[in-house]
Amino acid sequence: MRVHRAQGLALGLAAMIAALPAYAHRLTFEVWPDSSPDHVISCSVALTDGWFSLVQVTGAGMPGPVPMRWRASQDEVEALSDSLSALVGGELGSVNPYLSRQPPAPFLSVTWMTRLDDRLATGLYIQPGLSLPGPLSRTMALLGLDRPCGLTARDGG
Repeated sequence: MRVHRAQGLALGLAAMIAALPAYAHRLTFEVWPDSSPDHVISCSVALTDGWFSLVQVTGAGMPGPVPMRWRASQDEVEALSDSLSALVGGELGSVNPYLSRQPPAPFLSVTWMTRLDDRLATGLYIQPGLSLPGPLSRTMALLGLDRPCGLTARDGG
């Protein structure tokens, strides 16, 4: 039963990512407050042509049909750039998504995607606990992801 829910969650996240333009700069936060797939909160924010799009998935559900959209401010763009720079540059180490294992709950992961030298760069950041590192925490706070997505992750420094 748990495997089927996890597979449903994976399909929902794949649909959420496929629903947004592939060329966008994107961070997808996934928070596991406990071991139940029903309590997982996923929130994907993408920046495309000066606009942010936000899609939320709770549990093993599918994303809503219309994402939230708003015009990006310079501060929001800089915060997203800082997070992506920390992930691309290795300050926040990414793991191999095919070989990595999920830690026991609570934990959080961040899937990221950006254009780098006209190529698509992607990665996966996973950490135990719900304390976000500095660049991700600043981005989440500036974009207000704690409100529309109800994320329970918190600033870790």
